Amino acid sequence: MMSNSETETKVEEACKYPAVTMYGPCTVSDLKQGDVRLWCACGLSKKQPWCDGSHKGTGIKPLRWKVSKEQRLFQICACKYTKDPPFCDATHTNLPCQVLQRQEACPWQQDSHNSNSKLCTGCGWVPDF
Repeated sequence: MMSNSETETKVEEACKYPAVTMYGPCTVSDLKQGDVRLWCACGLSKKQPWCDGSHKGTGIKPLRWKVSKEQRLFQICACKYTKDPPFCDATHTNLPCQVLQRQEACPWQQDSHNSNSKLCTGCGWVPDF
């Protein structure tokens, strides 16, 4: 039988919810075919949509992306919930209610939401981001 802490660890490992940076895409125009970027998957980077290393300690890693075609504009996901990373797939449209419900029901709300943690991966909550 697993202890409570083992159960919580298993659930935390399964639930890696990122912070929502913005409910909409970032329009990027400075990319060339063959460029390599690290797309922020945690939502904490101050250099959105690209990684600045803020993910350290969250268990969420950035996506290494190589630009495969030449085009003028790219719609890069900023909500971090796309099913086609790093591209925006409009998941952000219905996301606000889901995020609020998940945060209100978070089992770690009392612990991690009141601590100095930078991200609750159980629900995507961040302190005054």
